[in-house]
Amino acid sequence: MAEPLRNLGVQVEEARDINFSLIMTAMKSKIDIIHLHWLHPFFIRQGMAKSLGKMIKFICNLLIIKILGIKIVWTVHNIKAHDNNNLLLDRFCTTFVANIAHAIIVHCQAAECELVSVLGLKNTDKFFVVPHGNYIECYENKISFTEARKTLDIPNSNLVFLFLGEIRPYKGVLELIKIFKQLNHDAAHLVIAGKAGDNELTELIKQEALHYSNIKFIPGFVPDNEIQVYMNACDAVVFPYQDVLTSGAVLLAMSFSRPCIALNKGCIGETLDDLGAFLYNPDIEGDLLRAMSFAMQNHSSLSDMGKYNRQVVEKWNWNYVAEKTLQVYQSC
Repeated sequence: MAEPLRNLGVQVEEARDINFSLIMTAMKSKIDIIHLHWLHPFFIRQGMAKSLGKMIKFICNLLIIKILGIKIVWTVHNIKAHDNNNLLLDRFCTTFVANIAHAIIVHCQAAECELVSVLGLKNTDKFFVVPHGNYIECYENKISFTEARKTLDIPNSNLVFLFLGEIRPYKGVLELIKIFKQLNHDAAHLVIAGKAGDNELTELIKQEALHYSNIKFIPGFVPDNEIQVYMNACDAVVFPYQDVLTSGAVLLAMSFSRPCIALNKGCIGETLDDLGAFLYNPDIEGDLLRAMSFAMQNHSSLSDMGKYNRQVVEKWNWNYVAEKTLQVYQSC
C-alpha cells in the first residue's frame, strides 16, 4: 500500500516499533499520522513479565503521541493473537488502542460489528470500511496448468485441493487431512505447502500424510516465485479455519482465479459468495466435508468459479485501497 500512497502525495515511512526516536521525530512535527496494523508484535513476548513491560511501554508511547497531536489510525486484521498467547494482556491492549485511535479501518462490515460487540465500543463514527487489496501481478503467474501439474507430479485429470501458506494450529490443517481421507476418492489429491510454526506440528502432518500417495506435504517456506506453481496446479484452495476475522490468503487465491472452500464467517463471508466458493459453517460438524464433496461433484464448474472470483477481486486494486485510506487520513 505504501507505493500508491506515495503516488497520491503521502510521505510514508515504515517503522517496526514505536520507540523514543519516533517520538522525538513526532515532537519536531514531522509526523501527522501513526498507522498501526498488527498490534501483538509490539508487546507479546515469551513470559507474562516481559509482555507486560513491553505493553506498558507501548501504551505510554501511544499516549505521548496522542498528547503531541499526532493522529492514530489502526487497521484491524484480527481481534486477538491467533496463537492465544497472553490473552488478558492482548484484550487489554486491543481495547486501549481501539478507544484511543482517531480512526479504525476494517476490511468489511462484519469485522466492525464483531469489534464493537467484543470490545464494547461506543463510538462507531471512527470506523471506516476499506477492502483488503488484491494480489494481481504481485506474484509471477506465467506457468501453465500442465507445467504446474508436471512439477508436482500430479495427473491433469485429477482434482487437486490446495492449502498454501504458513501452517499454524488455528488454521486446521490436521483436521483438513482427516476430512480429505474421508472423501476416499482415488482421483483427488491434497497438496499442503508451507512452513509450520514448530517441528512438532510438522511431524504430526508428516505422520498423517504417511502412506497416502494422494496427499502431498511440502514443508518449508514457499518462495514468491513458486506460489504460481501451487495455485495453477490446483482446482480449489481450501481454508479449513475454525475462526478468522479476515484473510489475505483468500484474496491471493481469488487473484489467481481459483475457487475457494472457506468458512462463512467474518470478512470471508462478505468477500466470497456461492458463485465462486463452497462456504461451510465451522460450528456444524461435517460441514467442511460436505463442502469439499460438493466441490468434487462440481469439478467441471470450478474453472468458471475461479474466473468469477478473479472478476470480483479485480476492483480491489491497491490504488483504490490507497485512495480510500487517504480519505481516512484526511478525515482525521
